Amino acid sequence: MSFRPAKTQPKTISAALDHLLGTMRAPSTDVLSAVFGRWPEIVGVDLAAHSRPTAIDGEIVLIVADDPAWAAELKWLRGEVVARVAEITETTRITDIRVRVDSGG
Repeated sequence: MSFRPAKTQPKTISAALDHLLGTMRAPSTDVLSAVFGRWPEIVGVDLAAHSRPTAIDGEIVLIVADDPAWAAELKWLRGEVVARVAEITETTRITDIRVRVDSGG
């Protein structure tokens, strides 16, 4: 038996992770990076100062707000937030948001 080198090039960690996420029907690393890393750009500086994305569950971004008023604002802007995520990530993978309040105390 002789050794034959693989005919394919090694995958980057990012590509391997994207493949794994795809098999789990999860968003790509680019979508995750954009939502978590560009949150102020998505919702604006004021809302970003009082909220943060905590997870992506399928097609829903889970968000924590530090006060009920900010949570209500995010819920009211739901459509705009989803549209902005689509614009930033260049995908329509995210279709909704879910907001909860956690004052941290």
